[in-house]
Amino acid sequence: MEWIEYVGYVGVVLSSITFLPQVLHAWKTKSVGDLSIWMVLILIGNVSTWLFYSSIKGVLPMIIANAIILVLSLIMLYFKLTFKK
Repeated sequence: MEWIEYVGYVGVVLSSITFLPQVLHAWKTKSVGDLSIWMVLILIGNVSTWLFYSSIKGVLPMIIANAIILVLSLIMLYFKLTFKK
């Protein structure tokens, strides 16, 4: 593996953990009142588009990162729709 691929995988880790603290906080507090549903929907559209693109191009680090972010975004959407205000 070339050095640039390692950089890609570091990016995967950093991108993927970006939303993890928010998801964990929302789960613990059962509160997402300040979270904009529009932001979550735009994020889901964004990462879905990048996931599709990276799948077609075969860029594994981007596929992994966007798949993880998509799952975390869908969890946040679920929380937003189910947690009481």
